[in-house]
Amino acid sequence: MAAFGEYCPIAVGAEYLPDRWTPLILRELMMGSAGFNEIHRGMPKISRTLLSQRLRQLQARGIVSKRSDGPGRAGEYRLTPAGLDLCQVVAALGQWATRWAFTEPRDDHLDGAWLLWQLHQYVDVDEIPDHRTCIGFDLRGPGGGWFWIVLDRGAATVCQADPGFEVDLLVRAENRELHRWFLGRTTMAEARGAGAIVLEGPDEHVDGFLRWFTDQPFRDAIASMRGREDEMLVEALSD
Repeated sequence: MAAFGEYCPIAVGAEYLPDRWTPLILRELMMGSAGFNEIHRGMPKISRTLLSQRLRQLQARGIVSKRSDGPGRAGEYRLTPAGLDLCQVVAALGQWATRWAFTEPRDDHLDGAWLLWQLHQYVDVDEIPDHRTCIGFDLRGPGGGWFWIVLDRGAATVCQADPGFEVDLLVRAENRELHRWFLGRTTMAEARGAGAIVLEGPDEHVDGFLRWFTDQPFRDAIASMRGREDEMLVEALSD
């Protein structure tokens, strides 16, 4: 990690967030990802080699610790107290982006596999059915495809290959609109009313779908900014 050579708290602090990937690694650890593969699934555009390098750097900085259960066993990564404190900076970055930079998704933002990985991190274990429930996702458009989330025994598993279970609830959606719903730029009622998201299955599953997942933490703030792109630009240029 490069040092800025300045005796300034901002300069020293910036040495701990040296590139664009570090906040995303911290985000995944904040969400409970511990294994290397879990972290990588949450940020699939980083190479595995670079991710390994960044995790070693965060360990060296005292931001992340790694615990191994023995030779040949994959280790688990955890945030140290310093890392947990740094998460406030990551959250503040998201809050700033929500106000000044977060607009409609571009095609290169749309990744169905990433979206379903993020969605499964927000499962509400108190609300999901007490029996195995398979949700299929048929996502159309850029970055789309078939995906599945299996809810079972208080946990959620994301599958990019057919898990072989009968689908209890099928979500047919424009990939763009599912991203917009998850991040708060549209509501499920609006998307369903426009036919952009269709839920197919028993009424208890259709009605329960929204209860099975808690809101993404920036959802309310993003929803409150809907339609403000032009106003955001004017404010940014006038200040």
